[in-house]
Formats: sequence, C-alpha cells, structure tokens
Amino acid sequence: AGGIFETVENEPVNVEELAFKFAVTSINRNRTLMPNTTLTYDIQRINLFDSFEASRRACDQLALGVAALFGPSHSSSVSAVQSICNALEVPHIQTRWKHPSVDNKDLFYINLYPDYAAISRAVLDLVLYYNWKTVTVVYEDSTGLIRLQELIKAPSRYNIKIKIRQLPSGNKDAKPLLKEMKKGKEFYVIFDCSHGTAAEILKQILFMGMMTEYYHYFFTTLDLFALDLELYRYSGVNMTGFRLLNIDNPHVSSIIEKWSMERLQAPPRPETGLLDGMMTTEAALMYDAVYMVAIASHRASQLTVSSLQCHRHKPWRLGPRFMNLIK
Repeated sequence: AGGIFETVENEPVNVEELAFKFAVTSINRNRTLMPNTTLTYDIQRINLFDSFEASRRACDQLALGVAALFGPSHSSSVSAVQSICNALEVPHIQTRWKHPSVDNKDLFYINLYPDYAAISRAVLDLVLYYNWKTVTVVYEDSTGLIRLQELIKAPSRYNIKIKIRQLPSGNKDAKPLLKEMKKGKEFYVIFDCSHGTAAEILKQILFMGMMTEYYHYFFTTLDLFALDLELYRYSGVNMTGFRLLNIDNPHVSSIIEKWSMERLQAPPRPETGLLDGMMTTEAALMYDAVYMVAIASHRASQLTVSSLQCHRHKPWRLGPRFMNLIK
C-alpha cells in the first residue's frame, strides 16, 4: 500500500498518517486476517497544495508496485493523484470530505467519508425534528454552504427563516459576531467548522455568556464528541452533533483504546481541544480504509502487484478485479 500525506512545517505528523501506520501494524500483528501475508507500505510526505509533488510521489509509488494508494487529502492534490490512479487502474482511497464538483465518474476512486448530500439532508431533518422556525447558519469557509445546501434551500419549501453568517478568517476571534447574534436573540445556531475551530468557538460562547438553556447549538463536525466538553456540561445549554464512531460497539471501543494508549505514549501534540488520545473520525476512517484493502487482498488470493509507469499507459492487469473486491 502507498500513502501520500501532507505535512505542514514545524507541525507533528498528521493524524491520517499515524492511523495508516497503526492499521498496518495491527493487521501484521494480528495474524487472523492475513495469516501468510505481511502488509508492507511506502509513505511519502508532501507539502500542502503541492499537486505537482503529489503526482510525482504517486508515480514513484506506482513504479514500486502498490495495490492501492491512500491520500493525499487536499483537493488539488487529490484530483492529480486520482487521474493517475484512474489511468493506471489502481484503487485510490480517500477518507476526507471532498468537494462534490470533482465528478465521481472515476472508476478507481473510493471515499469512505459520508456523502455531502446525506449530511446536508440529515441537518435539515434535525431542524425539522426540533421544529426550529428561525435558524442561524455560521460557516467557516464556502464548502460549508455546499454541506448545508439542503437547509439553505429550505425556506422555499418549509416555514423556516435562515440567517447566514461567516466566521472571521484568520484570527478566530468570533466575539463581535457572537455579540450580534446575542443582541438579535439568535438562539438556534448551526456551526459548520473544523473541530479545532469548534473548540475555540465554544470557549468564546462561554465568555460571551451564551452558554444557557435558551441556546441550542448544532455542530456539523463529526468530532464534536472527541472535544473536551466538560466545562459546558452543567451550563444548561443544548448541544447536538453527529457521530460516526459507534463507541458502544465493543470491537470499535477496543480499537479506540489501543489507539489512545499509543497516542498517550507519544510526545504531546499542540493544543487542539481534543480529549487526550481520542480517535478522530479521520483517523477511524483511515483505519477502516486500510482494513478494507487488507480484506480485499486476502480474498484476492494470488494478488501480485506490478511496477507501473506513469508515462506508459499500461494499466495494472488485476486492477479492475481488485477494485470489485474492495467494493
């Protein structure tokens, strides 16, 4: 398996890379899934927004011979790697939210992240369930408007009024915005932002005296419950979010526990607002993605990888069959 992961200068290894290694190590240690096979991997690190470098590293990995390529996660680099994998018929696996405008006609592309339309519909269902008549939508960047489009289109079909506000970029000081919302008695608020931003916003909401039973906040991040929410527990505020990780399932909780133990032994990461050692949705999806490929390769006995050249359009002979097994 090949992994291409983005790194930012002076920042620790990203969580998807950690989860990728964690999954491979777990599979190799636990000999039940692949008793006679050892998974090997090659990891390449690239800079954010460097799609040329992403293409080059993908070609290097394909020349080594890989059964599937994981990552990168930034949209311009994703598209570059995606077109190469599609041409050479090697599965390309993603675990992050992806802009829907990149059409998914690519036969060798799999994304484990929930489809944006499903999340969008679920948010609208929630608003209808709570019977909110006025809602404020606060988004971090324009992709949030895509993720929430079912709700934004709602006033034409339902008796719902919607106010749309954007978070200030950069300095993350949302207090002036929150002050306006407080003045306008905007009690039902949907925040579309990363879990890191959500952690910051929650502190500022508390500071502004808006953590009371009058307010109901919904966060679209799938990692709301991975944040440290202890401070807000007894404030009377209503807070809702979706979670993909079913932590009540004993199999899932044992994996999360192993992950936490490993994370807590590692050097501490910079403050992200996450609970110590908590497995994020991104990490869990990467873990699942590696397992999915391992199970497919176990089922595809006699799977041999070939060295593929980007400049020669000679695809991987077993690619289509392997892709069907993954699906």
